[in-house]
Amino acid sequence: MTDSHPTDNHCTEAQALRLAVALRLGPVSTIEAAQSLDIVHPPSSVRWLRNRGFSIKTEWTYKTTEPGRRPHRVGLYVLASEPS
Repeated sequence: MTDSHPTDNHCTEAQALRLAVALRLGPVSTIEAAQSLDIVHPPSSVRWLRNRGFSIKTEWTYKTTEPGRRPHRVGLYVLASEPS
């Protein structure tokens, strides 16, 4: 992550770029993006990246938000390719 987009920066671009960095390491669920990357609305960040040439697949999975809670159906984002 670059210094110009720290995790306490909440602009659209900063949130999307945090997601791009995470996606390069592997799939990211909506819950992980919200909790670990501090992205308020992960689908918007995915859309922002797609509009800039990133190919991101959405798979559906079930994840819990906390132990003991019922799982939610959430998007699991997978980076297929990046713009060159």
